[in-house]
Amino acid sequence: MKKFTCFLMLVCFILFSSGCIEKNVQTNKSNDQGYIVYDTVKCPNDLIMTNNYDLNEQYLLVNLFQGLVRMDSDGKIVPAIAQSWNASENQTCYTFKIRNDARWSNGSNITASDFVEFFKKFFKEGKGSLYVERLHCIFGVQDYENGIKDFSNVAIKALDKKTLEIRLNYSCNYFLNILSEPIYNLRKIDNKLKDWKNKYNDILYTGYFVVDNFSKNSSISLSKNKYYWNKNNVKSNRILITLSTVKEASLANFESNLINVFTDPPESETKELITSGSAVKYEGNVGNALIFNPKNNDIINDINLRKAITECIDRNYIVKDILNDSVRPSLAYIPENISDGLNGKYINKSFFDINSNKDAAQNDFKESLYAQNVRNLKFIYLDADDNRKVCDSIAKSLKDTLGLTVECEGYQKEEFQDQIKKGNYDIAKINYAPGYNYPLAFLELWTSDSKSNVYGYRNLEYDSEVSQGKTELDRDKQINFFRNSENILIGDMIVIPLYFDNTIVCKKNKVNGIYINQNGNLIFDKTYFKK
Repeated sequence: MKKFTCFLMLVCFILFSSGCIEKNVQTNKSNDQGYIVYDTVKCPNDLIMTNNYDLNEQYLLVNLFQGLVRMDSDGKIVPAIAQSWNASENQTCYTFKIRNDARWSNGSNITASDFVEFFKKFFKEGKGSLYVERLHCIFGVQDYENGIKDFSNVAIKALDKKTLEIRLNYSCNYFLNILSEPIYNLRKIDNKLKDWKNKYNDILYTGYFVVDNFSKNSSISLSKNKYYWNKNNVKSNRILITLSTVKEASLANFESNLINVFTDPPESETKELITSGSAVKYEGNVGNALIFNPKNNDIINDINLRKAITECIDRNYIVKDILNDSVRPSLAYIPENISDGLNGKYINKSFFDINSNKDAAQNDFKESLYAQNVRNLKFIYLDADDNRKVCDSIAKSLKDTLGLTVECEGYQKEEFQDQIKKGNYDIAKINYAPGYNYPLAFLELWTSDSKSNVYGYRNLEYDSEVSQGKTELDRDKQINFFRNSENILIGDMIVIPLYFDNTIVCKKNKVNGIYINQNGNLIFDKTYFKK
């Protein structure tokens, strides 16, 4: 990594001079005492997070709290605070048995009523959010959210101190997949969670760790939760999380042994870090795609134009030359590592070529109405270096192959959302993220009534297939509905997948037991520092 040596020295000099990593210098000495130092970029504003869709910020929810069930490192649903559960034959009623040794971090027992109270406040706090929308499958939730009926009508009931019953509106064989997501982990939703940076000592935790110190915008110290039901299998007594805002600074600290774990290094360094054994690649589920403006008649009425643009995309070049193999190409809308609900993987088919097809693109463009009345296209993206490089590459390909002039414009998050809302674009580069590990989580993002479908895509046949798949009890038939839905979505050529994100974890050789969830969050219960 010779090309980076001078830069490392410069970054370290700047950081030491400014005192920004004074605590981290002390941390380097602490490494010999045996705890992990994990560096990350973002620190969540609150620990309720019902209106925060940045999955990367859920790393605290994963490690500080736990839900009824969880997903293990193999992607299987396993017991958590619920030691067992039963589903009715038609899978519309789930009964959970709470562990006798399940306790809050103050030693008090966790009861079924605690979950009832959690969901009641969660639905109120998250009114209008995607997280509540995903639990509309529970009887009464939608009416409660809309203020039509009170919470007594919601079918989440404590049958006794240790038995929780949840009844659903329809058969939902993926219900446990939803509940396994960190956002549904048990916590007392109150002002302490909102002001957790100042009130962390007063919060009641249910997971592997508790927060024992927070240094403003610098570090978060976690210690083992002594009342966690499975504390004997939590390997580390302490985890220190440091906060850096620049990837290059994280890499500099890693090379200087000030930290020993961090994720997503600079793309230019990824290949060498993986080759040297300093980094491991984990497949993620967040998709990156182009969307053609469904509200633009010139675009929506000209499928030949959309086909021609799609055929100009060289996914192989984007993945290998622009993003240095830090991502993987998406040849379908739903990634290949998604559960089919039967301990297998959902498989449909490949829709796209990994390389561009310039001859086909030129032929389709000649057949397009747009070719007779060419104008400049506005291509927008969320302002970030990797997005800019990808969009500039696509724009150049469209110019070279089709003679199209594409104006690329990057926007900050709120401005980008405003441009989408107003329809001030022809093409946009977007991300799409599932709420849980199941094909439906991807497909329901594009139904006409979905809160996430802010773009205006609408296809009644698609809505019908997704709706039927959602309620179908037979797994094979359900998967067929999902395949049909994906076929329709791709056939309309409004959403064009480019690549799926991976999580690149950089770690020192002495760090053992690292694993991540489907959202890319590191889970620390089995992690330890080998002396």
